[in-house]
Amino acid sequence: MDLCQWAAEFDDTQPVEYEPVGTNAGPYKVLCKYSNGVNLVMRDDGWDGGLKTGSCSFRIEGDQGWVETGDATVIESSGNIKPMLRPTESASLALVNHIEDLLRSIKTRQFPRASAGAAANSHIACHAAFIAFQRCKKLTWDPAKGKFTNDDIANRMRSRALREPWRA
Repeated sequence: MDLCQWAAEFDDTQPVEYEPVGTNAGPYKVLCKYSNGVNLVMRDDGWDGGLKTGSCSFRIEGDQGWVETGDATVIESSGNIKPMLRPTESASLALVNHIEDLLRSIKTRQFPRASAGAAANSHIACHAAFIAFQRCKKLTWDPAKGKFTNDDIANRMRSRALREPWRA
């Protein structure tokens, strides 16, 4: 999810609609939509054709084709689309690169490339999608308020009661 948010330049928000399709018994997906109309499909199965882009793959589809990549550092594309970037290092270096970036940000007092806010927005979108799946209904979300706009039960599912002495 974080790669999708980053690629679409949506690190500062989440989708506003979540519509589950399918059931737990078979392949399912959640159709998500951002406020500007961009669609995101979260699925529990692989892409058609069995591309080998890794376990965390994502695909960007447009009017002229698609581009897919993931943690295997392979980029696949359709038709005449030529990706502008090519992976330069193994995905196994991702953790090392994140740690080095964190240490750099501490030393320079600059924000890391992978910000806490971007990570939070990706996690919120995943949780909202799962709540929609559990509720078996289309839910609308207000990113500014951090609440569903059309389902009180879904809003209660956003957190759990805390054990004493913890408080929210």
